[in-house]
Amino acid sequence: MLSGKRGKAGAIKVCTTEAALNTFAKQFLDKDFQGEQVRFIILAEKIEIDHEYYISITYDTEKKIPFLLFCEEGGVDIEEVKAKDPQKILRVDINPLFGPSQKDLAKIFPKEPNFCDFALRLWDVFWKYDLRLCEVNPLARSSGKLIAVDAKVILDDSGLVRHKNIEVFQKGAISAIPTQRELAAKKIDAEDYRGSAGSTFIEFEGDIAILASGGGASLLVMDALLAFGAKPANYTEYSGNPPREKVEKLAEITLGREGLSGCLVAGAYANFTDIFETLGGFADGLLKIKPKPNYPIVIRRGGPRQEEAYIMLEKFAKKEGFDFHLFGPDTPISVACQKMAELSKKYKDQK
Repeated sequence: MLSGKRGKAGAIKVCTTEAALNTFAKQFLDKDFQGEQVRFIILAEKIEIDHEYYISITYDTEKKIPFLLFCEEGGVDIEEVKAKDPQKILRVDINPLFGPSQKDLAKIFPKEPNFCDFALRLWDVFWKYDLRLCEVNPLARSSGKLIAVDAKVILDDSGLVRHKNIEVFQKGAISAIPTQRELAAKKIDAEDYRGSAGSTFIEFEGDIAILASGGGASLLVMDALLAFGAKPANYTEYSGNPPREKVEKLAEITLGREGLSGCLVAGAYANFTDIFETLGGFADGLLKIKPKPNYPIVIRRGGPRQEEAYIMLEKFAKKEGFDFHLFGPDTPISVACQKMAELSKKYKDQK
């Protein structure tokens, strides 16, 4: 589970017999725990701990540098220590070009060389794998050795393209198990850095496919649809002038779902996104859906080459037999959403 405070919630248990392990597994496997479904149980050897410490490296977004935190009280929430005894938490700012210096580390660690060595190894991991956080809690001293008993790592999604050998355990929306479409959509950006298409993709239980553009406008699309009584089948967006083929892939993934009663392509007025190319990609993806969709498709876009794009779409819809409803930037997004809700209801009533 990708969540903290598991020990306090009873999700970490010392099992001395096979029977105890089986009971624990039956209690948690495939059950909901802290909003997630438990899919695996990790077995680890119990060690005798002489003392527990806390150590982490993360970023200071104000100073724009990484820093290291160390506390001689580990195994507990660092927030609790900060609230009660903030002076116990020691900090070292790190020069991102050179890494932590032995001189600075020696000021905060107990007079044992193992701690400095561990901190340098932690920095190597943090820097090598483009991490946003690398936290070890507790860092245990056992029989004179330092052992990372538990750890939390947050990777920078933007750096994953440089670490294709890492198998990231994908997490869906609201801690859910990601669907095949959600996983497929994320791969679009992973394989092509130009623009964004599908990096955010969340499936719902509705029946109207969504391809939105523009952060705030995308949320407006969802809110307006719900306000008019319609139910989105997904939330996804494309922006930053993605090439035609990326939008084609996203459209194919989005529209490949069964039971749809409509599709809404909508967004704010674009400044840099080529409307002709992106809507051309949507049309290409639409042609790949079998059987051919006969539900209404509402498109509300504005921006570079929008008029040219709509002429192309009108000819495309007439030739291929699609039910297109085109709205330009003069039409409010909410009006286009209302039209989508009305057309979707009419489509379902006629079936």
